[in-house]
Amino acid sequence: MSFGEAEIAVEAMAAYFAHLGLAPGDCIVVQLPNLVESPLTLLAAWRAGLTVAAVPMLWRATELAKACDMLEPAALIGMSSCAGERPADLLRDVAATRLSIRFVMGFGADLPDGVSSLDDAILDGPPAGFGPRANSGPALITFTARAGEPVVPLFRDEKALLLQGAMTVMALSLDRHDVLLNPYPLAGPIGIALGLAPWLIGGTALALHDPFDHAVFVQQILTTGATVTALPGTVLDRLLDEGIVTDPQCALRHVGRVWSVPNLGERLSAEAPAERGGFDLYPLGDLACLIERDSRRLVRGTLPSGVFQMADQGETTTFLETALVAGTEPGAKTIAVRGPLVPKVRSLAATSGETADRNTQGFVETGMAGETRNDRLHVVRDPELVYHGGFTIAASELDGLYQAFPRFLDAACFVLPDPVMGDRIFAAVVPDPSMPVSLAALRDFLNERSVASYKLPDKLLIVRSIPRDTHGRILRDQILKQI
Repeated sequence: MSFGEAEIAVEAMAAYFAHLGLAPGDCIVVQLPNLVESPLTLLAAWRAGLTVAAVPMLWRATELAKACDMLEPAALIGMSSCAGERPADLLRDVAATRLSIRFVMGFGADLPDGVSSLDDAILDGPPAGFGPRANSGPALITFTARAGEPVVPLFRDEKALLLQGAMTVMALSLDRHDVLLNPYPLAGPIGIALGLAPWLIGGTALALHDPFDHAVFVQQILTTGATVTALPGTVLDRLLDEGIVTDPQCALRHVGRVWSVPNLGERLSAEAPAERGGFDLYPLGDLACLIERDSRRLVRGTLPSGVFQMADQGETTTFLETALVAGTEPGAKTIAVRGPLVPKVRSLAATSGETADRNTQGFVETGMAGETRNDRLHVVRDPELVYHGGFTIAASELDGLYQAFPRFLDAACFVLPDPVMGDRIFAAVVPDPSMPVSLAALRDFLNERSVASYKLPDKLLIVRSIPRDTHGRILRDQILKQI
């Protein structure tokens, strides 16, 4: 789409939202894949003065219900079909049991009864006389997890979104000739930092990719004229091995690593033309993304410590500050951030609705433990958080899901590292001796409860007991010793 065509579609949807009676400040839940409908819907909602809660496509009824109960949205938006599923049907069913939800809307053919078509709203075009409406609340809500808290909302205002785009534009020196190839959904910080935010303020072109398919992604690199993209290190290794980055048809001038792997920067420097360089993109506990241009002096997978700022045309902009603060456990340190780029965090554990910040200095915890070495922050593994396929999951949530299976006397999750998925999820179980045990039965149980598929374990391992300390906390390293 051209910017002019996008403008017409955005105006038509914004006017439709207003026609339905959605008022400035109302929250709508948007569950859309990484297609053109996603950024158009976000822009239309903001033009109508609405707050968007962007949720992952893999969320099912369990996760959607939790988010709706927390936010009390006025509307839900989804797709008629995606990857063999019927997301709009699921949204309609969730809406049927929640009084705050007045409308369910969707894209695509064969929408279920009770779901209105946004395709029709775009085709009808914008009516005369509609004007943008202001929203004094947050612009975007995304979600993460913290130890003991399965769903933690992150509230981003317009300024934070624009600053995230400014960081990307300034760090990579982007202009209107650049094409951003973004394979990350706009429901998380990477998709915002790599695609949505720099596109909004940089006048670039935006190419979206969903769901991830290596052959299609390579085709997009070579046919869209993509100049910027970022991927996990393992995927970038494959692109380098296949000679894609060094192909004369490839226009990439900035190739990013999402949480770096060793030696990739050196490979890019050695194998790619001089005008092509790498950058590191760090999703700081899903709060925001920090972008650093490639340098051989950097230690891969570490964070800068202190104030992070950049200069452009004689003006210096401060984006955020990183630091180590006291953790919840005695002697533990956790990485925290503060600054205009950092969203507000509302903790489920907070009884007063205040932010999750426990510190008087305005720092917000990322959920990542850390330590300082050579003026860089090194991330230390937190056993109570699981990082699987781009999702942050509270280990306690998986424990509870597996323990609820009636054939188990006790259960807990544990993980092993995986070069592609991050963490591979396993279930350690103490079975009821009188009942049969199988992974398929556990998966069927979780599917019947409409739990997101990425929370299902890959393997089930029988143990004699689940080790715990004197406070009842699961000792996950001791589980591994039993196996």
